[in-house]
Amino acid sequence: MQSASNISAFENKRVLIVGDIILDEFVYGTQERMSPEHREVPILDVLERRQYLGGAANVALNIRQLKAIPYLAGTVGKDTAGDAVYRLLHQHDISNEYVHTNQRQATTHKTRFFRDGQPFCRIDEDGSIEEPELIAHFILKNVAAAILHHKPHVMILQDYNKGVLSASVIPPLLALARQHRMLVCVDPKFDNWELYQEADLFKPNKAEFDFITSAANKQPEDILKSAAELRQKIQYKNLLLTLGAEGNFIADGQQASFIRQFTTVENPDVCGAGDTVIAVASLALACGFPLSDIAALANKAGAVVCKKKDIQPVQFNEL
Repeated sequence: MQSASNISAFENKRVLIVGDIILDEFVYGTQERMSPEHREVPILDVLERRQYLGGAANVALNIRQLKAIPYLAGTVGKDTAGDAVYRLLHQHDISNEYVHTNQRQATTHKTRFFRDGQPFCRIDEDGSIEEPELIAHFILKNVAAAILHHKPHVMILQDYNKGVLSASVIPPLLALARQHRMLVCVDPKFDNWELYQEADLFKPNKAEFDFITSAANKQPEDILKSAAELRQKIQYKNLLLTLGAEGNFIADGQQASFIRQFTTVENPDVCGAGDTVIAVASLALACGFPLSDIAALANKAGAVVCKKKDIQPVQFNEL
């Protein structure tokens, strides 16, 4: 097995990322007056806008910054947010060959507003997918083509429950991965988690884990019990449960342990941290790192990005 310190093994690993593509936008402004039309409503004078790749596209960006090769499969709408996603993909040298433009879908777009440096509000524009059967066709077609042409070492399923990883898509994707002997790493959300059978790495956060297991999981023994019960349901090979500032929990059916976080981050910005963790963990798994080393490296990567403003990937030299 590789040592976790030898991340040079990440270089040129081929990673297929399938999931929901999001445009994340941050708007910074200041407030000096109130609205004359609406009582007690502040007026935000915009000073700066910043746009970032989000969701599965942010996973791809993290893979690229870690010197591996990402192939991204998903959908965007034919709109200004979709144009921004394509521009950012090109800027970061990430192929859009397997991204489908759906004219009957709006690109998922999250805009966070800050007033004098403090969070003010967030506006979500979720692009509901019309004709899901047709989108499923394009996703599976593009994934099959990416596998055929590039033979990825690992497939990441990045699920934000926006419609790409639907109930009709997940089982065929897993079948394709098994057929081509690819590792599968899953970052689940609240819907369809039970379909991710026999994943090589299953990575929920604490809120998702509590929802999936229908338990509070407040004590270590609660987590141990729930992890064992979850394995009976979906037969995961490795579980990486992220616990924020407390580190994470790992289980592989034989052993289970808590990997504590030794880096304290003051006022952490958690936007995009989950994307970074699944990217690092998937590369480490593809390189044959032991699960304890994968967890420790994921802890470090998560802490690094939580120190950054907005949504920023981890850099190779930061690990």
